[in-house]
Amino acid sequence: MGLILGIGGGSVMDCCKAVSIAARYQGDVWADFWARSGIFDFDPLPLGVIITVAGTGSECNGGAVITNEELKIKTGRDYPKCNPRFALLDPTYTYSVPKFQMVSGSFDILSHIMEIYFSEPDEDNVSDDIAEALMRNVIRNLRAAIQNPEDYTARSNLMWDATMAENRIIKLGKRTDFQCHQMEHQLGAYTDCNHGAGLAVLHPVYYRHIYKEGLAKFKRFAENVWGISAEGKTDEEIARAGINALEDFILEIGLPVNLRELGVDENTDLKAIADSCAIVPGSYKKLTHKEILGIFKECFN
Repeated sequence: MGLILGIGGGSVMDCCKAVSIAARYQGDVWADFWARSGIFDFDPLPLGVIITVAGTGSECNGGAVITNEELKIKTGRDYPKCNPRFALLDPTYTYSVPKFQMVSGSFDILSHIMEIYFSEPDEDNVSDDIAEALMRNVIRNLRAAIQNPEDYTARSNLMWDATMAENRIIKLGKRTDFQCHQMEHQLGAYTDCNHGAGLAVLHPVYYRHIYKEGLAKFKRFAENVWGISAEGKTDEEIARAGINALEDFILEIGLPVNLRELGVDENTDLKAIADSCAIVPGSYKKLTHKEILGIFKECFN
């Protein structure tokens, strides 16, 4: 009956999922499955994957992010029918990946977990506890992998972190945010910037715009993920210290900290990019397109 074998990272796996639909569908795949949610009255071509870059977690779900270059839209859908039939996760296959791609992929893992964590509910729940453990694990093992790119334990843990972030487990009971991902997707659709690097630029600035609306969770993030002491600090000071720790970590691992480092210049139409961004319902603070433009401008300077 045929099988697609995707060997690579998230982009390869996502593309293979789109191809698996197109191989069995006679209509317009973009219009009917990515511009809007599609309805399956057929089975996509079966897919297996071999992962060479830890990052997106696409090996464990039916999600695929696809860019329409003509329309300058980058969007994702998650179709369980596109779940890979098998996924081979061998950390040694990631050894040859360039350091920058390894680091940016790992930051994408951290971003996925943060986007789930920084959303309601804020009452004590298992998903947030697991998310904190995963975030600490990503931070610890990324540092180890930078020091020794062939540290099997570190690379194995990062690979499993990627899977745990996107196998839907920690999303249970959570609204999820993913506003920052939406913003980076459109930034990538217009500029073709590296996904993890774009997220690294956006996240600290975005969080400074929303932390007051999710103060309790940002305080918890600072204390439980970064080990910030609460002694002598207000809740806002603790929360800001956690965001600063995230920003310091981005500098430490060598990812960009402004849009200029991503190749964005004065000729880039930041307003058009901002206006093209979807506004998600799960964020602690519902942004406007004007505020998204403001975030882009802050990230440029």
